[in-house]
Amino acid sequence: MSATGVCASHALASALIVASGLIAAVVSRAQDAPHGPAQGLTCTACHLNHDLFGNQIGSVAGNANACLSCHQVGGLASREALAEGQQAQLWPDAAGQPRAQGSAHRWDAGPAGRVESLSGAPTDALQPGGVYNGRYAAGYTITITRAGDTGGAQFDWAGVGPGSGGAAKVLTGTNVPLEKGVTLSFLNSRSSPAFSPGDQWRILVRPDLQPPGNPEMLQKMAGGKAVCATCHDVHFQDREPFDPNAPPDTEGGGQGRHFMRAQNDTDQMCQECHAARFVINALAGSHPVGVLVASNNVLHPPSSLPLDKNQGRMQCSTCHQVHNAAGNDGRLLRAGSEAVLCTGCHANVDTASPASHLNSATGTLWPGGQYGSLLPADTDSTRRGRCGNCHRAHGWPDAADAAADYPSLLVEREENLCYTCHDGNPQAKNLMANFNKTYRHPITYSGRHTSTEDGNSERYGTANRHSECVDCHNPHRLTPEATPPSPPTAANALRGVGRVSANNESATSVSYTFRGASDPTPAKEYEVCFACHSGWSTRPSGQADYALKFNTKIASFHPVESIGKNTNINVNAFVNSWRPDRMMTCTDCHTSDDTNIRGPHGSAFRYILKKSYTASPAARTMASGELCFDCHRYDTYANNSASNTVKNYSRFSGGHGHTYHVGSRRYPCYTCHETHGAANQPSLLVTGRSPGINTYTRTSTGGSCTATCHGSERYTVTYPR
Repeated sequence: MSATGVCASHALASALIVASGLIAAVVSRAQDAPHGPAQGLTCTACHLNHDLFGNQIGSVAGNANACLSCHQVGGLASREALAEGQQAQLWPDAAGQPRAQGSAHRWDAGPAGRVESLSGAPTDALQPGGVYNGRYAAGYTITITRAGDTGGAQFDWAGVGPGSGGAAKVLTGTNVPLEKGVTLSFLNSRSSPAFSPGDQWRILVRPDLQPPGNPEMLQKMAGGKAVCATCHDVHFQDREPFDPNAPPDTEGGGQGRHFMRAQNDTDQMCQECHAARFVINALAGSHPVGVLVASNNVLHPPSSLPLDKNQGRMQCSTCHQVHNAAGNDGRLLRAGSEAVLCTGCHANVDTASPASHLNSATGTLWPGGQYGSLLPADTDSTRRGRCGNCHRAHGWPDAADAAADYPSLLVEREENLCYTCHDGNPQAKNLMANFNKTYRHPITYSGRHTSTEDGNSERYGTANRHSECVDCHNPHRLTPEATPPSPPTAANALRGVGRVSANNESATSVSYTFRGASDPTPAKEYEVCFACHSGWSTRPSGQADYALKFNTKIASFHPVESIGKNTNINVNAFVNSWRPDRMMTCTDCHTSDDTNIRGPHGSAFRYILKKSYTASPAARTMASGELCFDCHRYDTYANNSASNTVKNYSRFSGGHGHTYHVGSRRYPCYTCHETHGAANQPSLLVTGRSPGINTYTRTSTGGSCTATCHGSERYTVTYPR
């Protein structure tokens, strides 16, 4: 051997000795439990000593396969067993995609999607690349139509999902553009011809993914796919995990620290690939993370969901569990029930009764977008009544502006969301038809309602006036009821909404108290109306303050806030079970003309009345089907041909009583009576109309009046007041 050779050999030997020392030093910290000698694991349990003509350094092909050698039922890590079938496959966003399933984060996919073989052709023959930049999840079917190797074979492709395209007779190759940032590379993974007609694959892609920015994580992406080693460094336990219960790091590694590839105490690793979903406000189109969960009437800190160990903030892992999640629907949620998960933080939700929309037997099941939203129907009956029927935790693109998401993490905008079910199918009552009637509440002011307007009267006033469905209905709290409650109690359909209580200080002064959605005091129906129709907020010019109209300290009023002052009226003067000592609600008059629907949604009659009522004193013949006679007997008040017995059910009867004035003289009720309340006159009498009463004086036995049609006249009541 030459001197040079000896020197070289000596240098190599010296290098090996030095290297051996380095290896020994590394090994002392490269066997963090449980990946160490105590479990019978040495380097060669997972690694080959040499593999000179390839790049495989694991004892089995593929990083995930090496991990699953132990992480399987019956394996060394059977307590943390994983199986191929557990990989998450999310609820499909388009027809034709596979059903939702899985309880663990995938270890075979990346920002360009994942490949499934539909024909038995090798999965590794097709490799997607790039980063999918579409707004909706999609599926692409790739079909070989002409045999050959890469560069000679041809394929057709067809996309399934909103806005997806397709093409035919495309030449195979490397980095062949598909669409929306995705490319395809066809690999000759079998003998020539590598591709045969009928070979078929499916590529499934989802939005809001990117390659990790962390260089260690990026280096461990296998062919653009996130594998076990992307997130886990099997040798070390020193990086902090999110798990608040993880023990502190110790020399040799503390068990239960999850072998993090990078610091993850605030879900930094999740952010590497899911950065688009790291937002602190839902207005950005995803559920907020990195935020404190306030304790108030709407939210409360979760008692059974983990917050980060540093500041007690909500992070991705508060709701999601990367492996062995509770459910098998691909969403990796910590709780098998959405209601349990969401109400962990969201307090103002009724899951006990439960609220109608949250009922697992009869509640909402998304029927598919019909008024703009491209979210397809959910046909999984087990999801009936779940929050996800109306909300997507990570937003849903607005079909009219795909760069934006629907507000409040909804899957459709405002009333169109409600119409999707309440247009006659699947809900039988067609509220959409009501809101298309001539007279209706104004629900078409898009964007005016916000979740933060409670208590701010300006948000209800003239400049921002609106009446969206959620102003009167809380879909998280409303429950059904067989019959309307006794007035003034609000119906269950009005549970849990903002309202305004009136304190009648004098006949001319009313003060107000706003009561938020979670206020525990029993709700009264008129309080919901007072949010817009009282002096608490500004009203359009000419619209009355109905809190003053129903003020119990004025002279007379319809019995909305309390029983009326004229309680000795003969009960026979009423119809439909009404009595003088019975209270009423606003919706006894202001409601749909469709008798199957209750509530002031819309009507063919002005003022959203259920029956005709003309607010004019002009002479006309009143019909028995008009609104007043839904409570007051028509024959007693308007039919001059009725018997004296029936006429005398009214105190003001006889030759010149009610039936004479209404039936013979053709003066409608409105000529002499105020509709809601009369500040200065009893019996809802009003002066100053033409035709109408000029002056009125009441006595214990009758009274006198002067009118535009006659001078002063006296009358005597038929029975005592």
